[in-house]
Amino acid sequence: MKNGLLLFLGILLMGSSSLIAQQVGPPPAPIPVEVMFGNNRMNFQLILNKPIDAKGKFSFFNVTNGAVDYHNKNEETEIVVVNSINYDLGSNFKAGAGAQWHFKLGLVPILGVQYFKANPTWLLLVSPNICFLPTTNMEVVSLVEFKPVLSPKTRLYTRAQVLYNQVIEGGIHARSGYQFRAGISRQKFTYGLGMNFDYYGPFKAEKLNTGAFIRISL
Repeated sequence: MKNGLLLFLGILLMGSSSLIAQQVGPPPAPIPVEVMFGNNRMNFQLILNKPIDAKGKFSFFNVTNGAVDYHNKNEETEIVVVNSINYDLGSNFKAGAGAQWHFKLGLVPILGVQYFKANPTWLLLVSPNICFLPTTNMEVVSLVEFKPVLSPKTRLYTRAQVLYNQVIEGGIHARSGYQFRAGISRQKFTYGLGMNFDYYGPFKAEKLNTGAFIRISL
């Protein structure tokens, strides 16, 4: 079953990539890929947001998050891949539908909206979604970056990122997480210090991770 889900997501990604390749327009936005080497485990994040039609009304959005400890324990290995097709509603708002592949829950259909605004110094993303399986959950992802110029070739890089997911019926906590980054950006590379606070299940089992990160804009 899991192999079938992975194949489905792979086909969706390849199809969207083909549409992106055929598009004629401005240079594509960079794809940030980040790895943090923490005191307890390693975290990975990739974010992709690409138009897939000539007018730019439709876009493909992907967020991939992963974590693994240094002993390769199955219970400490996580991967969540979110794919959605978004439609531009104007005024920085988009509506989207897609699916999340979750390392424990399997395939989770999602429906939501997204607010995104960015300039060279600031970036803001707020994305509330409804997750339909195995229970109906409300999930909100928020992200803010502040990147002021320090010199002609250097910027300060700071980021705060929040995830909150709860079961709608009964308001039971399912998953939440808080990420903080502070570092320096030079050309395509960003590096610095990071902290992750992750909480799981109704009793909010806690996992903390602190370390150094490196981020590359592809």
